[in-house]
Amino acid sequence: MVMTYDLIIVGAGPAGLSAALTACYMRLNHLVLEAGEAGGVPVHVYPWKEVDSFIGFFGVSGKGVAERMTSHVRKEGAVIHEGERMTGIKRDEKKRTFKVTTDKGVYETKAVLFASGTSGTPKKLGIPGEDNPNIQYSIADPEHYRGKNVLVVGGGDTALESALILDKSGAKVWLAHRKGEFRAMNKTQEEIKRSSVKVLFDTEVKEIIGKEKVKVLSNKTGKEIVLGVDNIVVCIGSIFSLDFLKGLGVKTEEDKIHVDEEMRTNVEGFYAAGDVTGRLKRIPEAIGEGHLAVYSIFKWLKKPYWV
Repeated sequence: MVMTYDLIIVGAGPAGLSAALTACYMRLNHLVLEAGEAGGVPVHVYPWKEVDSFIGFFGVSGKGVAERMTSHVRKEGAVIHEGERMTGIKRDEKKRTFKVTTDKGVYETKAVLFASGTSGTPKKLGIPGEDNPNIQYSIADPEHYRGKNVLVVGGGDTALESALILDKSGAKVWLAHRKGEFRAMNKTQEEIKRSSVKVLFDTEVKEIIGKEKVKVLSNKTGKEIVLGVDNIVVCIGSIFSLDFLKGLGVKTEEDKIHVDEEMRTNVEGFYAAGDVTGRLKRIPEAIGEGHLAVYSIFKWLKKPYWV
């Protein structure tokens, strides 16, 4: 006989781990499915970054934050399947359950919380020469760039934080952004001003020439210059598709799932939390949404007298 879970959580980033912790406290029979390593963006994208955006973790690296959260949740009894990717999901209207398919098995659950984030496939510049092996879309080890000339492309938090860690690691860094102002946190922008990073506002990358040159264009003056670089780090977002949810009828918009104030979607039993809801993409927000979603699921499933 197939066991039916109360809840399956897809994704083990801050939102998913917070949800799992709440499921433990509420005694919901649950399972967390994580395609890679538990911890989410802090361990996958910036394991080297000092995370100080939420209380109690000042100066801890992204990897350290991920390890602490995962360890805490597991100690409370959370069941996390790492390296197991969800490949499909169907709704059984008669049984009012979901069938969740992965690359390793099939599970049945009364509720689903989708908290996989929006990392997806890195966006490319779409310019000549981008097949250059010296182009990266994330930084695994900042020390690898010590003593090198590096161009970072982008204007959000990831781009500025990447530029800063490379600068601190001893690289000569240019930061090119196609607009005249950044969209990163003010604190990060202030750190850029105090750093040695050379900022190129209103600048677009037009062509990568060979292995060590890149042509950039000022979209204000029309002037082109060629920079000599060893590496280019592109941080302009990612491509993330929610097309697989169309069969369920879940209301989505680009890379965002529409939810109400209790993290419910328009499909009964299907909830979402974290970056995928399109709200503030920060760890504290994700943690709060993960907790709220499971609290809402508990009320829906168990119907306690105090609801």
